Amino acid sequence: MRKIKIGLALGSGAARGWSHIGVINALQRAGIEIDIVAGCSIGSLVGAAYACGRLPALEEWVRSFRYWDVLRLMDLSWRRGGLLRGERVFNHYREVLPFANFSHCQRRFGAVATNLSTGRELWFTEGDLHHAVRASCSMPGLMSPVPHNGYWLVDGAVVNPVPVSLTRALGADVVIAVDLQHDAHLTQQDLLSMNLSSNESDSPVAQRWHQRLRDQLGRLTAKRPVAPTAMEIMSTSIQVLENRLKRNRMAGDPPDILLQPLCPQISTLDFHRADAAIAAGRLAAEKKMDELLPLARSLS
Repeated sequence: MRKIKIGLALGSGAARGWSHIGVINALQRAGIEIDIVAGCSIGSLVGAAYACGRLPALEEWVRSFRYWDVLRLMDLSWRRGGLLRGERVFNHYREVLPFANFSHCQRRFGAVATNLSTGRELWFTEGDLHHAVRASCSMPGLMSPVPHNGYWLVDGAVVNPVPVSLTRALGADVVIAVDLQHDAHLTQQDLLSMNLSSNESDSPVAQRWHQRLRDQLGRLTAKRPVAPTAMEIMSTSIQVLENRLKRNRMAGDPPDILLQPLCPQISTLDFHRADAAIAAGRLAAEKKMDELLPLARSLS
C-alpha cells in the first residue's frame, strides 16, 4: 500500500507569518515528515523556503530583524499601485532562497495568488518560484501588484487565505492547516478575559510565554485608547473579510488538523518580532500534539 502523503497549508497573516517557522520546527522535532506544502501570502514565502530546504537560513535572517532593519526594507512608492514596491525585501529574500524555479523544491510546493481582473485564484506549481511568491504576497494597497500574462496579480488571501484546497490538489491525503488570522477581531480586553492562565499541562516555555502575553496586554489596556492609523484600518478591514471567506471555505473543505497560533500583539508590519511569532507557532503545534503525533508513525 502507498504511503499516506501529509500536506501543510500555510495561511496569510503578514508579520504573524513567522509563526509558520515555529510550527514547522515543532513538526520536525516530533518526527512528522511533510510531503506537500501550499502557501498563501507570507505562508508562500515561508513555505517556499521550507520546500527548498532553506528554512534555517530564513529563520536566521528574520530573527536578526530590528525595528530599523524593517524600515530600511520598505521602499515607499506612490505610483505603482501600493505603498511599497517590495523590491528591497525580495532582493534580500533571493539571497536567502537562491533557487529560482519550482523544480529546485525538495517537496511539492504551490502558492496562491489572485487575478485582480477576473477575481479568480491562480495556483503556481511550476515555473519562476520568486515570481510566484512575490505575487502571492502582494497585499492590496500595501504591496504593488505583479504583472502576469497580461493581468495583474495580488495577494492570494483575497480569495484563499488558508490554501487547504491547493494542498489537497497537490496530492495530500492528510492536511495540517495553519490559520494566523483567527484572533484578528479580538480586542486586548477580549484577550485578557480569555483563559490564558498557565496550567499544570503547560510546558515551562508555554507558561513564560503566556505570562509575557498577559503582562503586555495589561499594559496595552491600561493606556488611553488611540485612534487607529490608516494602515491599521486597511489591514484590519482586510483581515475581517479574509476571516469570513476563510470560515466559509474551511466549512466546505476542512483541514484534518487546524493549528491557530495566538499572537495578537503582533501587528501587520511587526516583522521585527520574529521571536514572539515563532514561539507562538511552536506553542500552537505543541497544544495539538495529541492529534499530530500519530502522523509521526509510518502510515500506509
